[in-house]
Amino acid sequence: MSSPVCIVTGANAGIGKAAALKLAQRGACVVMACRNAERGEAARMEVQEQSGNERVHLMSLDTSSMASVRAFAQAFGERFERLDVLINNAGNFDLAQTSPLMTDEGLEMVLATNYLGPWLLTHLLLPSLQAGGGGRVLNVGSKGLMAYPFLRLEFDNLDGSKKFSPQRAYYHSKLALLSHTIELAKRLEGTGVVANVVRVPAVQVDLDRLPALPGWQLAIYKLKRSASITPAQMAETYVALALDEAWASVSGKLVDEKQGVVGWPRHAQDAEAAAELWRLSAALVGVQDA
Repeated sequence: MSSPVCIVTGANAGIGKAAALKLAQRGACVVMACRNAERGEAARMEVQEQSGNERVHLMSLDTSSMASVRAFAQAFGERFERLDVLINNAGNFDLAQTSPLMTDEGLEMVLATNYLGPWLLTHLLLPSLQAGGGGRVLNVGSKGLMAYPFLRLEFDNLDGSKKFSPQRAYYHSKLALLSHTIELAKRLEGTGVVANVVRVPAVQVDLDRLPALPGWQLAIYKLKRSASITPAQMAETYVALALDEAWASVSGKLVDEKQGVVGWPRHAQDAEAAAELWRLSAALVGVQDA
């Protein structure tokens, strides 16, 4: 792939930042899509300096806001003729949020950030992905979903009003993203665009990025952190799926941190649920032509 154009959402820290750096080091034109302008610009300057790549850009994006997603997609289309790689990395997992928080558009915040925003962003950028003749969409799942084997798509609880916990909301959003990717890959057959999910295990997060946690939770996290992989290690898989020729025509797969294809969770493979999720998602984000 010659000088690919890549978007990484949530690229100001963690795996997103590490992936942006590795993509830039491989000569890609990298768009770091970040919610916070100050932190985003600091990260962009660091990536540009460390990579020596002048084609590192910062654009504003808050995936919890469908208005922000639409503005980003329009601005991207005006600046770039094509898109080769879309990495939907931005996410929300706030353990301090113990009750549903609604966005200004009436969407539950975790679902909006982790699923509905990426759904809409991918939909709006499909023409740009197809313009290059072979685009790639990479969504980000979580290995922690394995701890919720009985979790199903809860169409009657998308706003979290019936039951809510930060963990449940997060893993439900990830289940939705997996189901969506399977359906998306089917719909993209024959277009030259592929869609996959990378299953992220426990990854080290800087302690200063954690919310204010009780001492016992912080102690558990520190123990868990010691056995976790680094963002840079995880970013290797992101970049392989984004740029390596071996993945150019692979679609509809769940890939682990070692770049191995693994099985989808059972409830992500429900075709009827996936079709209903697609319909509801389109309605929630205001898309008529999905």
